[in-house]
Amino acid sequence: MKKRTKKYLTILIPICIVLIIAIIIFAGYHLIFKERAKKFLETVDTSTYVAINSYAIYGIHMNLEGAFTLPESVEDVVLVLTNGDYEQEISWNLKQDGNNYTFQTSEYINEGMNLEKLPTGEYYLLIKTTSQDENNNPITKYYSLENNSDYEDLEYYTLTKNNKNNKIDIEWNTYEEFPTLRFHIYETELPEDVYDITIDPGHDASDPGKSICLNDYNIYDPDYYGNCYNGGTLYTEADFNLEVSQALKTKLESLGYKVTMTRNTEEDYVEIYEPMGSATMANDTKSKFNLAIHHNSSGVDGGLSYLNGTEIYIANDTSLDLAETFMQELIETATTSPSYKSLYKVADGIYQRFFTEEEIADDSVQPSNKTTDTIYYYYIREVGGISTHATNDGRYYPTYPENEHYDSNNTAEPYLFELGYMDNLTDLQNMISNQNGYANAIANALQKYLEEE
Repeated sequence: MKKRTKKYLTILIPICIVLIIAIIIFAGYHLIFKERAKKFLETVDTSTYVAINSYAIYGIHMNLEGAFTLPESVEDVVLVLTNGDYEQEISWNLKQDGNNYTFQTSEYINEGMNLEKLPTGEYYLLIKTTSQDENNNPITKYYSLENNSDYEDLEYYTLTKNNKNNKIDIEWNTYEEFPTLRFHIYETELPEDVYDITIDPGHDASDPGKSICLNDYNIYDPDYYGNCYNGGTLYTEADFNLEVSQALKTKLESLGYKVTMTRNTEEDYVEIYEPMGSATMANDTKSKFNLAIHHNSSGVDGGLSYLNGTEIYIANDTSLDLAETFMQELIETATTSPSYKSLYKVADGIYQRFFTEEEIADDSVQPSNKTTDTIYYYYIREVGGISTHATNDGRYYPTYPENEHYDSNNTAEPYLFELGYMDNLTDLQNMISNQNGYANAIANALQKYLEEE
């Protein structure tokens, strides 16, 4: 027995020594960093603070808007992420009126500070000014940011890359002497319930969407019972949506991303605003993108659509870069074409649909919180939180429960794809034979955009 105890001690003692050394190194590192950060922050000018009036994370970008007044005239003003040793300049739109300044990091909700590009470590977001003294010697000053918004700390998980992720803790007032905005960036594993991308295959077992029959080269509507006569084959939008979504999930996962879907089978039912619903899952899972997959129809019963091609619907105040990349890849890889529909069009195949005054007047809940600047499709509007002016604040209950993310400032970036017209023969044939082409196009476009961003 004594020999066994001695053997265990021989093994345990070195392990304990290694653990103690690791703890000492870890604690020492953080103590040294804390002291270095404190020393740097003590150089920050406290004669004025930069008021941050609003800020939000949308997709992979963070946007801030604010204002400040400098106590003196300067030659140069920049926004920087720094810890005193490392410094990264953040692009912004700055307006000046004397010593008074207003700014926003981007006019677009899907641009701004790219959180995917930040290095690991601890940094502070500050205003840096440069001027000269009477002897033409450079004078550099830093000014800290003060939270004037209705929101507090945020957390962000980066997209999976090479099986790795970073977590970013965005924290206000971490330094006791004056207000600050700190970014703590460190490598971590994604929690089980956190994903990179959410795919929403439109419709479900309770609502198949458009149904169409195809017999050789003849397209016609099914009968009252949903059957095709004369040996035709029945196709439903819900099935097309699911099949493309499954292929898209497989492709995205092969690129290394962690992907979830609002439904996985033809038998699944999907709520809109319940937890993990079509309007909530992307934000429930902290996804960076929400891709809603649909197929279109002309809405004319029994007729063939003169419309054809793919349509991509986007949010308000959105840069077209990613949408245009999606469309270009769909043209090249899915052998489709952009729809030539002109209504709501902002670019070839790209659309923004807002509520009309008539639709707002018909709202069952009055006074409506919708305006003519409110995006029509909930797949976009309600996913984007405050960035996309989500409207479901609970006033539509009991028809719809409240969207828990309607006032969130940390949301996914949503896109709605209408991949073709089911009642157009050319589009329908492509839907049947080229589902992998659509999926590969969307996945390749997203990957290309992220690599170039």
